[in-house]
Amino acid sequence: MNTSQRRVMKNFFLFLIGMTLAPVIGWNQSGWNVDLLWEYNRGEDRFSGSWSYQAPDGTEYALLGTKSGTAIYRLAEPFAEVGFIPGPVSNWREITVVGQQGYVVTEGSGTGEGMQVIDLSPLPGEPVLLTTYTATFTTGHIIQRDIYSEIPRVYVCGTTPTNGVHILDVSNPADPVQIGEYQPGYYIHDCHVRGNRLYGAAFYNKTLDIVDITDPANPELITTLPDPGTNTHSCSTTPDENFLFLADEADGYPGRLFDISDLDNITQVAQYSANATSLVHNPYIAGDLAILSHNTEGLRIVDIADPSLPVEVGYFDTYDGVSGGFKGLWSACPYFPSGKIIGGDRTRGLLVWEFSGQRAARFYGSVRDSISGAPLPDATVMFESPVELLTLNQNAQFKKGLLPGDFILTASAEGYISKTVLFSLAAQGNLTLDVELVPENWTSATTEAFKDGNSCRIFPNLFSEQLFVKCEPNAEEWDIRIFDARGSLCYSGDISAETKLNIYTNGWLSGIYYCELISKNGKRHEVFKLVCHHP
Repeated sequence: MNTSQRRVMKNFFLFLIGMTLAPVIGWNQSGWNVDLLWEYNRGEDRFSGSWSYQAPDGTEYALLGTKSGTAIYRLAEPFAEVGFIPGPVSNWREITVVGQQGYVVTEGSGTGEGMQVIDLSPLPGEPVLLTTYTATFTTGHIIQRDIYSEIPRVYVCGTTPTNGVHILDVSNPADPVQIGEYQPGYYIHDCHVRGNRLYGAAFYNKTLDIVDITDPANPELITTLPDPGTNTHSCSTTPDENFLFLADEADGYPGRLFDISDLDNITQVAQYSANATSLVHNPYIAGDLAILSHNTEGLRIVDIADPSLPVEVGYFDTYDGVSGGFKGLWSACPYFPSGKIIGGDRTRGLLVWEFSGQRAARFYGSVRDSISGAPLPDATVMFESPVELLTLNQNAQFKKGLLPGDFILTASAEGYISKTVLFSLAAQGNLTLDVELVPENWTSATTEAFKDGNSCRIFPNLFSEQLFVKCEPNAEEWDIRIFDARGSLCYSGDISAETKLNIYTNGWLSGIYYCELISKNGKRHEVFKLVCHHP
């Protein structure tokens, strides 16, 4: 019996022995390239943020915000809840982990309010509440850390009473110390931190503040990115920090990808949405994948190896109701060494997934005149499977990202012969398709070797499987050579009076070729173009 079968039998047994047992595999599942490993609802009516932790012995644990506190789960057989730290009642609870401590904030007030520090070092024993920080704020909406470094700092956003970002040194987890604060005078909903930069989502201003925190005691605004959407919610950067994924908290607005390699010239390069009636709630980038909690559209995994061509490669929908609104999946965390992904669904609780590793493929191309090489920006490029009209830029270039497979593309332009290309793409494969269109008036043309004698002809000038050479009785003797556009010799031979020659070209690639004729007496030399076109 394999692992999957054992899991099914286990959960069927749990279902039979009593509905009071909490751990179950979800019965209503809709996914693609994503498998649900575990699901756990501890009986509360609200769940929110989640984060990952790996103990020194390699065991992985999930931390989940619930309505009444923070639950800790072991992500190994036997899967179980291994700890719970109560906190103020709230629909929103956010978590991060630095070292062997979990840091938790909430907008809930009352007993236990403040930033909780949970000591995870006793695991697999019972985690304990180490301290609760209240020195400079008591509530906060989001807590973050720099996931690309081990610097012992946390960043708390949307606090009371300041609404700014508090920067805390947690090198002594039992005694966090605030070492700086970014306070622009307006509400910062969430932030993303990379080295010496902080990216602050100014929710109501509809901007993203990019801040220099080299000196955390004196944060300095570098630039502001205007959000083309609204309710600027959250963001994440690619590992090279050249691109940024920005999400808005409003239905009907897509997630947007920006090139931030030059902060003086930030440009949007793409956008993504699984369903325009819903919203991307939180993006996290891990390698060349964007892991998204998409509210009513569930978990979405998007290949951004080329950020200008995002391609969805996996999903798991946690919500069966109508799309749109603040329901379904709240959070998704992809930072486990094993590759597991966890999420907090608002009503279902903790979900633990495994992604198949599917990757996208991409092709890039252009459409040009086969004779002059000039771009044809007014050309039409039709992609099949499914049918889609591709957009060409002013240089007649086009591109598309998609899943691996076999495809057909047809290019056409007024005054030119249409051309169809069949091609295959493998996962993570990139293909260049430079399509050359032949002018229609070349279809019946023949090529004269001489302008003053009609003694030899090579035809047709739009050839496919054969070229024909025919010489009249008065023709001289010639050396003939045919080269492709790169100068590689494709054919060589001799022709003379009354020659009738067939040159088989079915293995030649479509494109421009050059025919060179040199008379045996060395007095004449002719070079002209030929066009090969395989329909």
